[in-house]
Formats: sequence, C-alpha cells, structure tokens
Amino acid sequence: MSDTTQNETVMEIFLLGLKTWLAEIKWLVRSLFGKFEVSRLEKELKREYGILGHIAEAPRGKKAEKELCLKQIEFLKEEIATLKSELAGDREKRMNDLRTK
Repeated sequence: MSDTTQNETVMEIFLLGLKTWLAEIKWLVRSLFGKFEVSRLEKELKREYGILGHIAEAPRGKKAEKELCLKQIEFLKEEIATLKSELAGDREKRMNDLRTK
C-alpha cells in the first residue's frame, strides 16, 4: 500500500467519524429539545386541569370558560401525543439508518 493511499484512507476514516459524530450530536440536540417541549406541554396540561377544577367549583356563568379549557386540554393532549410519536419515529428511523450502513 502506498503512502498516498494510506493517507487518503486515514482521512476518509477521520471524515466518516466526524460526520457520524455530528449526526449523533444533531440527533441528541433535537431529542433534548423534543423532550423539553413535551415536558413543557405536560406542565401546561396540569395547569389547565387546575383551571378546570376551579371552574368546576363555581359552575354558574362559566360555561364558555369551561368549554375553552376543555378544548385547550384536548389540544395539549394531541400535541403531546404527536411529539412523543415523532420522537419515537425519529429514533426508529435513526436506528434503521445505522443498521443499514
């Protein structure tokens, strides 16, 4: 093996390692932001349930507020489920890509 071929091979291996490392960092950051967003939405959901509890204590004249709160709760549940499925799908896709390479 010539010295030039060996240097190209070492450089190719180095670049492959660098690309792999960058891909892992990118996935890690995206995953952390996704988990943070899910956590934030879950806290908001708990807050909405608290608001709903206060509305239920004094139900007179608060029908519109109750309906709005229930819609917000439903929306937050859907968003949390969507984000969790996206994170799981992203992880599964990443694992499949790694297996095929």
